[in-house]
Amino acid sequence: MVQTNEKDNLDEFIKVESFIDEEREYHLDKSCSWVSDLLAELEENLEEKEKSPESRKMTVSLRIKRKEIPSYGEGLIVRGVFSGNYLTPCIKCLAPAAESVASDFESVFITNKFEDDEDLDETLSIWADNSELEVYFHDRGKCHVKKAVHEHLFLKINPYPLHSEECKGLCTKCGSDLNHNDCGHGAQ
Repeated sequence: MVQTNEKDNLDEFIKVESFIDEEREYHLDKSCSWVSDLLAELEENLEEKEKSPESRKMTVSLRIKRKEIPSYGEGLIVRGVFSGNYLTPCIKCLAPAAESVASDFESVFITNKFEDDEDLDETLSIWADNSELEVYFHDRGKCHVKKAVHEHLFLKINPYPLHSEECKGLCTKCGSDLNHNDCGHGAQ
């Protein structure tokens, strides 16, 4: 049975002990402080005047349950889906470029006493709960959920955003935006 959290808020650090074997669902948006922080980080290279509150959106849905992980002890299984719309500078002309990102992930938090374990040295995932789950470590039962979402989010963003496929970029001599005017340096 899945228990849906009524207040749809979750701290970025959660404790293993606060979960039982029953799965809980969380549906978070930018009203959750750490989700808002992730969105702000996506837009950190924009000038304040270029940011558009209506175009910014971020949702994170998490299913979390506590479970005994064979060979690793008690852990927290976190399955998530995230999606968002944001603005970021175009790599050619620095104008705001509308971008979107979406993905899902599956991870498990196990105790950090296994962090230096030779068996985990070569792998980033373990088999648990009938799935291959990416490994994260909790410190004395505290799991940094924001860190896991952050990592997955930033691995999925477009590293080469363009505001338009036809973007001409900036002049290499004077820095003029070639989308708006021709400075004449291109003809030389």
